[in-house]
Amino acid sequence: MTCCRSLVTVALSFCLLAEVPQSSEAYRPVNHACCVKYTRRPLPFRLIKGYMVQSSLEVCRMDAIIFVTMRNQKVCASPEHDWVKTTISCLSEKVDVLTNSGAPEDPSYRECWALKMINGSATKP
Repeated sequence: MTCCRSLVTVALSFCLLAEVPQSSEAYRPVNHACCVKYTRRPLPFRLIKGYMVQSSLEVCRMDAIIFVTMRNQKVCASPEHDWVKTTISCLSEKVDVLTNSGAPEDPSYRECWALKMINGSATKP
């Protein structure tokens, strides 16, 4: 009788352990793609609708700015490049203008205007 109890205990223990996820599965990101290289050319400002920040301190191995285009394509760029910094600043300014419904007072507005002129997407405010 003790043999059957031991066998049942072992079988139940095995079933319980089989249900516990492995530690690597428990912490694995769900549907997460990381940038592995940067684009070599600046993106036209008029094609960018937003961006995300990828940090090397999280899941991915390198820092990156992921620009989302009007066609929902994702383009990886180096956060160290000047055009990336300027584009992020201009996108932030665009959000401020849309939320405040006014003209920007910030001197960096001229820099954004110049960026839009270079990319051929500027229209007078």
